[in-house]
Amino acid sequence: MDGKAVTAPAKEAHVNLTFAPAGLSPDGRLVAGGFAGGKKTTATEVLDPRTGERVAKLRGQELLAWVDGTRLIAWDIAPGGGEYENRLVLVGVGGLKTVSLSGARTSADHSAGRWEPVFARG
Repeated sequence: MDGKAVTAPAKEAHVNLTFAPAGLSPDGRLVAGGFAGGKKTTATEVLDPRTGERVAKLRGQELLAWVDGTRLIAWDIAPGGGEYENRLVLVGVGGLKTVSLSGARTSADHSAGRWEPVFARG
């Protein structure tokens, strides 16, 4: 409680779990970044963990969990859906392909029956 503030380790300096819950990649070479899209497009970014510079721009609204050193699970808007009609997708650094992993959630945020994903290490 009375400890001194210290700076984050170099590899964790640009980790922001509020905007990118995936955090640092399993191999420590990349870190999930925040939203990098626009009004009509969804995109997220992957950063160099030491410099904070963008390494890649990916599809999706929010990067949730790393699958391995180059692939992540993200929220993205379902085709033809609105902001809250999102689904889980698999995206990859350097890849243009997005793979749908789930159907869309309901359009009303906090509605009855709206589900949340739970991730666990295997």
